[in-house]
Amino acid sequence: YVSQALEEYGRRVGTHSSDVELRIAEVLKEKNVTFLASNVVGHILERKDVAPNAYGLLQILGNVLFQAHREMLESQGEAMSFKSEHKGAGEYYTVPRLVLSYLVRHEVCVLPHAYKPEHLADDAPESVGGLASFLSERRVAEIGVALKALLSGMDLPEDHGLGTDDEKAVAAVFHNEMDEEVTLVQISPDGEEVTIPAERGGLLESGASVVIIAQKGDKFASYHTDGHLVDTFEVRSEAGGAHDFTITLT
Repeated sequence: YVSQALEEYGRRVGTHSSDVELRIAEVLKEKNVTFLASNVVGHILERKDVAPNAYGLLQILGNVLFQAHREMLESQGEAMSFKSEHKGAGEYYTVPRLVLSYLVRHEVCVLPHAYKPEHLADDAPESVGGLASFLSERRVAEIGVALKALLSGMDLPEDHGLGTDDEKAVAAVFHNEMDEEVTLVQISPDGEEVTIPAERGGLLESGASVVIIAQKGDKFASYHTDGHLVDTFEVRSEAGGAHDFTITLT
């Protein structure tokens, strides 16, 4: 299987190398072959100027998650272990730790190549694994949307509404699989439709996805651009969870 992937890589003349590498990754995943993607975190950090709002969200989440994790451990009578030793850090989780923990949460093997003492503490298995286990599905969805923006170069809007410190909130994740853009509205408890700003997901392009922070029981509706109803949705995930919705013709 590995040789199959390498053979395909050897035929990349005239093909963008990143496309070929993605195909190699697909082949290896299909055949359940463990492989190493080099410098994943470094590549993401290099793109912070391309998508500053997305990178800023990761920084916000680093602070929010540190505080929430510490409060949980203290409530259980445990001490905070493996705090970051980076200069100026200590009261928040660094972006590299968030990225590594996100990958581990998705069962991706990580092999940090840190050698500085402050990096070794930040990348220690206990540190990364502990945060990976603590991440709620809501936080995983928020980190994921930030990483997608960084890798694609399509930055999040300045007013994205993500990264709030309410650990009981739910991530409502909408995927538009229609061939046209749709509008999303929230339905209040009394049945009134509440407009969602376009930059927060109120206008969703074909093939796009958006994360909207909600509460269990919140209701939404999607509409064609001509005003006809597509579908309605209700968030049923428990506190801290994530609920995926697919917008498509029924």
